[in-house]
Amino acid sequence: MDVHNAFMHGDLNKEVYMNLSSCYAPDKCGMVCRLCKSLHGLKQALQCWFVKLVTALKGYGFLQSYFDCSLFTYTKGSVHINMPVYVDDLLISGNNSAALKTFTGYLNSCFHMKDLSV
Repeated sequence: MDVHNAFMHGDLNKEVYMNLSSCYAPDKCGMVCRLCKSLHGLKQALQCWFVKLVTALKGYGFLQSYFDCSLFTYTKGSVHINMPVYVDDLLISGNNSAALKTFTGYLNSCFHMKDLSV
């Protein structure tokens, strides 16, 4: 699965200011604005996105691997779901199709997702 505009989902943990583009506000040249959300191109955009994803996954019951921080596992009874993460791409695998459908529904409620499965 792919997360649309993943870096836009992140919450900034400190104040970030940027110059206003002269194309955006020609009469306000030299002014700055404070960002409320993460944007593409910010140094901390990937980290902000990953923190938001980890929070959502842990809220569902996933555990983050100690050895690989981009690998998440979920176990409840006989249901097992494994999910490695690469930037904004999630590879979801498991042994119960109903549980996978429920989990992907949860992800869609948290983030705007695109299912790339075959």
